[in-house]
Amino acid sequence: MVCIYIWFINLKFDNEPIQINPKKRKTMKKLMIAALLVATIGTSAFAADVKNLSYRVTTNFEAKFTGAKNVTWTESANFIKATFELNGETVEAYYSGDGESIGTSRKVEFKTLPLNAISKIKKSYGSYTAKEVIEFDRDGEKNYYVSLVDGDKQEILEVSFYGNVSSFRATK
Repeated sequence: MVCIYIWFINLKFDNEPIQINPKKRKTMKKLMIAALLVATIGTSAFAADVKNLSYRVTTNFEAKFTGAKNVTWTESANFIKATFELNGETVEAYYSGDGESIGTSRKVEFKTLPLNAISKIKKSYGSYTAKEVIEFDRDGEKNYYVSLVDGDKQEILEVSFYGNVSSFRATK
C-alpha cells in the first residue's frame, strides 16, 4: 500500500510532477494507513476461524476419507460434523474442536449386528420393530445403536461389537 502511495505521489503529468498540498498528503497517508490497518485486522480475525476448521479438521478429514463427495459441515458446541457420501453410503465423521477424530457413524441394516445380539434383541424385545441401526466406529471400536419402536414406546439399545446388549435410552 505504501508503494502505491509513493508511486501516486511521484506521478507526472505532461512531464510535470503533480503537486499535492502537504496537508492533503498527510491526511491521505493517515487514510491509507487506517484502511490498511482495518483490512489487516479484519482479515486476520476471519482467517483464524477458517484456519481452525480447514486446517485441523479438514486436513484430518481429507487424509482419512479420500474420495468423499458432497461434504457438508456442521458445527456445534461439542463437536464438528462432516456429512458426506463415500462408496455409495452416507457417512458422518465427528471431530473435536481441536481437530481430533471422535468417530464415524453410518446407517446399517439390522442383520449386520452380531448374531448373538440379534437373538437377544428378538427374545427381549419381540414386540418391537427395529426403526434404525447406527454403527458408530471410534478408532476401530464399533458399537451399534438400535432404535426400537412398539406403538408409542421407544427403546434405544447399545450393542457392542461382541454382541453385548444394553439399554441406552428408553422413552415412553
